[in-house]
Amino acid sequence: MTPARFRTALFCCSAALPALALWPGNAGAGPSKSFRVTTYKEFAEGQEQGVLLSSQGDALSGFTATRLALPSLSDDSVRAMVAAPDGTVYLGTGGEAPSILAYVQGKPALRTLARLATTTWVSALCLLPNGEILAGTAQDGRVFAVGKDGKSRVYAKVEGDHVWALLHDAKRGVTYVATGPGKLFAVDKAGKAQKVFDSGARQILGLAQGEDGSLYVGSADDAVLYRVEWNGSTAKVRALHDFSGNEVRAVARSGAAIYVAVNDMQKSGGDSAGGPSRGIKITPLPAGSTPGNNGPRPGGSTDRQGKGALYRVDADGRIEQLHAISDGFFNALYADPEGNLFAAASMPGGRGKVYWVRPDRTVLTALELKESDVLSLSFGPLATATATAGAKGKEGAKERLVGTGNSGAVYRVEWEAPKDANYLSKVFDGLYPSRWGSLRYSGTGPLKVETRSGNLVKPDSTWGPWQGLEKLLPTPAPGEIGGKVASPMGRYLQVRVHFGGKAVLHDFTVSYQPMNQRPRITEIQVGDDPLGRVARVARGTGAGGTAAKPRLPLVKLRWKVENPDEDELVYRLYVRPLRQEREGQTGGEGWLRLGGADPLTKPEYEWNTESVPDGVYEAKVVVSDERGNAAEQVLTHEMLAPPFVVDNRRPELWVSYDLKTQRITGKAQDAVSPLSELSYAVDGGDFLPVAARDGVIDDLVEEFAFPLVRLGAGLHTVVVRAIDGADNVAAVQLVVRTKD
Repeated sequence: MTPARFRTALFCCSAALPALALWPGNAGAGPSKSFRVTTYKEFAEGQEQGVLLSSQGDALSGFTATRLALPSLSDDSVRAMVAAPDGTVYLGTGGEAPSILAYVQGKPALRTLARLATTTWVSALCLLPNGEILAGTAQDGRVFAVGKDGKSRVYAKVEGDHVWALLHDAKRGVTYVATGPGKLFAVDKAGKAQKVFDSGARQILGLAQGEDGSLYVGSADDAVLYRVEWNGSTAKVRALHDFSGNEVRAVARSGAAIYVAVNDMQKSGGDSAGGPSRGIKITPLPAGSTPGNNGPRPGGSTDRQGKGALYRVDADGRIEQLHAISDGFFNALYADPEGNLFAAASMPGGRGKVYWVRPDRTVLTALELKESDVLSLSFGPLATATATAGAKGKEGAKERLVGTGNSGAVYRVEWEAPKDANYLSKVFDGLYPSRWGSLRYSGTGPLKVETRSGNLVKPDSTWGPWQGLEKLLPTPAPGEIGGKVASPMGRYLQVRVHFGGKAVLHDFTVSYQPMNQRPRITEIQVGDDPLGRVARVARGTGAGGTAAKPRLPLVKLRWKVENPDEDELVYRLYVRPLRQEREGQTGGEGWLRLGGADPLTKPEYEWNTESVPDGVYEAKVVVSDERGNAAEQVLTHEMLAPPFVVDNRRPELWVSYDLKTQRITGKAQDAVSPLSELSYAVDGGDFLPVAARDGVIDDLVEEFAFPLVRLGAGLHTVVVRAIDGADNVAAVQLVVRTKD
């Protein structure tokens, strides 16, 4: 394994866009982009066959897994395994007739040793010194003894519904039985059960024995790890740690170290498997964590979701998280004498995995199987096995098996890379039809890189064939290899790497150039009219002005833009009087460009309308992606705003007073925008509304009349006001005399 390296990663998000069939020769969109795979998390998004994925961000030649057929179709899962000193591995299954299977080293097939008188499943196995196999069952709380001749008998019946773990203590001559509800029993040779510890929890799932003979017990639904010292009559119990999950699923030992698999299980409805969840703390490794998983739970339910973590507990009490999966849980552990830890896990609707945590804390995905649930393991010491591969030494000769559920299967694992070892990347999405450039990778050993491309997110017959790299390229870094991608233009790309012998792939990067996408103007807003009172009038800053607070001639133009490929955009804004088109001017004639010679960089502009005469105008906005693309690849789009009125002049206002009738009459007129308000005020009071003669104030010319009533006799000051749609204000002041 190579030392960890500092790396960066570039990701591209996918989007649902239609695929195109034809593309122009030059269709680039600015600087080229790239996909890079360099971390554990990024590698784990693909699929590996005979390839290990390392937490340091490497893919390397892995192990060979050969699928063995189960003797009976009724064997729907393999939930427990135990290896005998002679190399025979015994397996416990579930189904209509739970069985004990035997795998003899060198034999090509499994054989049924015994069928048990129960209808649930074998949940735990261990060996007695006389060669008998003890099998614990779920839902009926019995322990069966099975001889090498296949004959079985009930060995013990304990107080509980389920037997989750068995451990034989040769020194004391008893077998420890972990049950649900959460109790621990010691069963002697005569099958008599004695209660050692009552945790008060719903289940005791994990059980291991320390170097000094003490027991390490893991519970659910409170996820507590206990240390139990039992002298044959009384027990001394100490809680070592209360994990932030709801079950300690498995416990294993290597030397003085204790390894623990902790899960936080959720029901399909989102509730925790045993009351409110405290939420397991998932602390990803430096390179990230892997996808989640799902699988059968105690009780046989397969509708659970969860997340899990692996911990190491040292003799001095130090607890260290080794690995975490963010959407799944662990099912079984195996720790060898050299400190290698193997953990069986499940994937919801995906591929079950076996993780390998090495003594230096490096985490690898050792196996990925087509079954979604990996439930049981039987591994020998890794160092001895790899050093004596193919030899007949005592340790090197032991078979290493993996059992699965959903559906049930057994795999024989060999510590040699398979001939067809390969890594298949996820499907990379260029978002748009893309031209593929170079692919550069770094690694050691024989590696062969291929690519294929297409326009459907799921590869099918419409995709192009796998093709090797063309035209090897010079590379700046030692150990790096580069070549041109031969796959044709398309939206999607997939990479496949073949591993020969002892090969290691550190990372790879694919460069690509997506087709340039046209930016589009979708809406133009001229001026501010928050109340929507007058249509087609460009109301300026300070709309709603009065004589005391007049409006300003500054009109803000805004526009909305769609920018699919997020290019840097610029804008050009034009206006012209609408009448010019009516007079026969076409094309670009008559347009006045606003903002100066340089294009605008923001989708808005504040226009001082005093620079043009009053009248009806139209505006045009042109968007361009010229800042991010070569000249021959630039795309533009333009849009016209609906015609609008520019009006900076006050209305004209004529008023008169008839002393006899004590009525004020008048007329207001504006050149370009309809009137919006008529009002009057007496002696500095509030302005009161005046009705138009035709009943609606909405024309360029409005006549009006109103009486002065309820005023005392004498002189009064009357101000009559008219406001047009652009908030221009006209006012006339009269001094009038009223009668008694």
